[in-house]
Amino acid sequence: MPAATTHALLVSRGRLISFAMITMSVVITGVLSVVFYREVRGPMLLTGLICAIVVDRIVHKITRGYRQKLRAAHELLEQRVRERTAALEQANHELIVRDRMATAGMLAAGVSHEIRSPLMVIQIGVEEIADQLSHEPIEVREQLRDLQDAAQRIELILRDLSSLASPPDDPIVATDLGEVIATAARLASYRFSKHIILERDPVSVPRIAANASRLVQVVLNLLVNAARATRDGTTNRIKISTVQQGDRVIVDVADSGTGISPEAQARLFEPFYTTGKQTGGTGLGLVISRSIVERMGGSLTIASTPGVGTTATISLRVA
Repeated sequence: MPAATTHALLVSRGRLISFAMITMSVVITGVLSVVFYREVRGPMLLTGLICAIVVDRIVHKITRGYRQKLRAAHELLEQRVRERTAALEQANHELIVRDRMATAGMLAAGVSHEIRSPLMVIQIGVEEIADQLSHEPIEVREQLRDLQDAAQRIELILRDLSSLASPPDDPIVATDLGEVIATAARLASYRFSKHIILERDPVSVPRIAANASRLVQVVLNLLVNAARATRDGTTNRIKISTVQQGDRVIVDVADSGTGISPEAQARLFEPFYTTGKQTGGTGLGLVISRSIVERMGGSLTIASTPGVGTTATISLRVA
């Protein structure tokens, strides 16, 4: 019960008790008047009323401190109950998330071998083709390098899935954010439709403490998520911007897509929860991305307005 409601109830009960006491005093005075004088005398009733009011005021003042202490104790108890309830809900939510992450790790461990075998064949084949086409135009060689990068990222994703419960230690070094964004944008462009426009502000921030390959994976995932949010028949403008704030570098990936409801935003970082099942979402991309960013000493947050768009914000330390 809210503290204001409790206070109002205490006040109303106090007034009711005072009214009852005064009324009872007047009735008793009237009865005594009849007993002693065989009639109800006004002066006696007035005297009884005045005495009752005076006594009630004295009792009210004496008990005021106790009532205040009682209200304070009640409010403190309610506050502690709310805090404990919120803590229990948070602990329960964390247990559910950890259980799902462990489940994801076990599932990945079971299928990683089956995926790695054909992936190795792809990697070897791409390397041989790259050797044979070493004299081809630079555009062809860049596409082959992109295929090699994509194969390596598949391998990294498998490692991430297998290590959700026990993340690997990747080297954190001074990293050029401009190169990371350029690579992620190039890889993501293969999945962009004609209704998507990618805008990139010039990167003029210092190097950051990160793992370049992992950070490319994170930015690529955010770009793909932004592309999936494209509304039918409308242009989705995806913009990547960077800014330095003290000893942190902030990377924003903003889109003008469908947006995310508040209910869905509260569950975005739950394993296997996704708002993009129809577009190929698995519900693990953001979980893995946040885990990667946090291992680099950073943070990943999502802000969205339904029908307006979504902004994913990465905060990382300056190297």
